[in-house]
Amino acid sequence: MSPSPRVAIIGAGPAGLCLGRLLQRDSVHVAIFEKETSSDHRKGLGGSLDLHVGTGQAAIEAAGLWDEYQKLARYNGQHYIISDETGHQALNMKEDLGRPEIDRPQLRQILLDSIEEGTIRWAHKLTRVDEDRTLRFETPEDKNKVETGFDLVVGADGAWSKVRPLLSTMPPVYSGFAGYETWITDPDHRCPEVSEMIGEGTHLAFGQDGRGFLLQRQSDRRVQMYSFMRKPQDWLETNGVLDHTDREQVRAYQLQEYAKWWPGLKAAIEAADGPVKPRSLYMLHVGTRWTHRRGFTLIGDAAHLMTPFAGEGVNVALHDSLLLAKEIVGNLEDVDAAVNKYEKDMFPRAEAFQQVTWNSMRDRFEPDGNQKIKKAFTRVAEDMKAGRTIKDGSRPDGLWDE
Repeated sequence: MSPSPRVAIIGAGPAGLCLGRLLQRDSVHVAIFEKETSSDHRKGLGGSLDLHVGTGQAAIEAAGLWDEYQKLARYNGQHYIISDETGHQALNMKEDLGRPEIDRPQLRQILLDSIEEGTIRWAHKLTRVDEDRTLRFETPEDKNKVETGFDLVVGADGAWSKVRPLLSTMPPVYSGFAGYETWITDPDHRCPEVSEMIGEGTHLAFGQDGRGFLLQRQSDRRVQMYSFMRKPQDWLETNGVLDHTDREQVRAYQLQEYAKWWPGLKAAIEAADGPVKPRSLYMLHVGTRWTHRRGFTLIGDAAHLMTPFAGEGVNVALHDSLLLAKEIVGNLEDVDAAVNKYEKDMFPRAEAFQQVTWNSMRDRFEPDGNQKIKKAFTRVAEDMKAGRTIKDGSRPDGLWDE
């Protein structure tokens, strides 16, 4: 039997955890380093996401976590409403598209529970990666903790990856869109009319004025809301809001921005009573790639950061984990060759998903954006019924691929 390589995974998000789980199932030595202080740090944070058949769902099934996932998957969350700034609905669809919703914290907990005890090194903030794969961390006990002896370092550390500079000099770029994340904690009692307007899944509203608003139901009935607008990169410094986490300041700003939108949307803004976060959306250039370098690779947002406008980010990230694990397990005696093959396959695959994400972002904010979204949802529903969806995750399944 070939000796197990030692793999360091930077980041305990969905991609890093899934990769760790898949490798441990085949007895590969894994250490996961995470800057958060504990598994409770992000508990309750994050919205809802839909896992897709050929990518996210395939990874969860390969990880042996299908039953746990199915217990929490919300098939009734596949309720999609598309409206404009007047409240006119271009689409109100309740179809099983094979993409059930699950809360991000629930998915992360499933993955966390599957990792062997002691694998995750909490409170390890990566400060530097050396060319010989020496990892330097800041921890509460040691400002320069050193970890060595790894055959492979995998950057699963998100948009602002500390591993990426070892492979690529291309940083994320601003997408042109920014806004705020807000919450309604008890919409059924606090604002039943707003709750009814949102439906059981996702309400997407896009106007003719470069503004959009997303409202999404969670498993506990809370509603997460995102306002996204075409804004310059320095918008957060120049929009007049002094504290971007102050609910009342942000509410006043949003009501001003959406003053001409329909009353139902403004009622949702008025009802927000949860935490507030500013959001500036960044992305890596479509087709970002790097020259292979022994001992290092990237998965997920670290490799191909996308905006959320096609819902592909976490799905492609989980699929990265699945395919990288397969290559490593299938070639334990030559991990470098395994990683090289993963990257050669990943680059064109990721580029296809980056491109449809770019197309979706562009199309949603065009004058006929709502009709394009309606057409896309209608087409994918027809494809599902006819069995024409992409089962292997090699390319997008058609929702935004036109």
